[in-house]
Amino acid sequence: MALVRRARHPDRGQLALVGGRLEPAEWLDEAACCGASRTLGIGVGVQDLALSGLLHYRSERGAGRLCAVFATQRWSGEPRNTAPRERSEVVWADPGGLPADCRALTHVVLNQYVAGTLYGSIAMPAAEVPPPDGVRGQGSAAEARGPAWAKTGPFPTSDKTSSAGRDTRGTK
Repeated sequence: MALVRRARHPDRGQLALVGGRLEPAEWLDEAACCGASRTLGIGVGVQDLALSGLLHYRSERGAGRLCAVFATQRWSGEPRNTAPRERSEVVWADPGGLPADCRALTHVVLNQYVAGTLYGSIAMPAAEVPPPDGVRGQGSAAEARGPAWAKTGPFPTSDKTSSAGRDTRGTK
């Protein structure tokens, strides 16, 4: 898993996921591809993405956000740090054994990913604190759930699936 070390506040020095915000009129999968290109300088096709999870979280200030998590094992180019003022380095990490200097949100998202949980919701504490020493995602059930302020599935699912919102583009 490629992570980036933040060079600026907030969270200077901490490892974070590659990501960004959704721009107006941008589709989630396209935003994920653009984020990989902007952050790592690599090309990822939407056909090579897999939706790995959805996380609903409330920030320290109370703002609600949705985090769509995509994964890929195919890309073109060599991953590199494309913005040294924003990020000090790219770090390769095992999602099941993360370094302690990851942002709290990064730990929660990747613990959810490793556990195979498709949906989770969390409320971030007033100040993000790293997990206690020794908690590095070794695969226990407690670690897969994340910190006490996180809640994750399994959640009820339906046998019916919907493609609403996907067929309107006519490109997929």
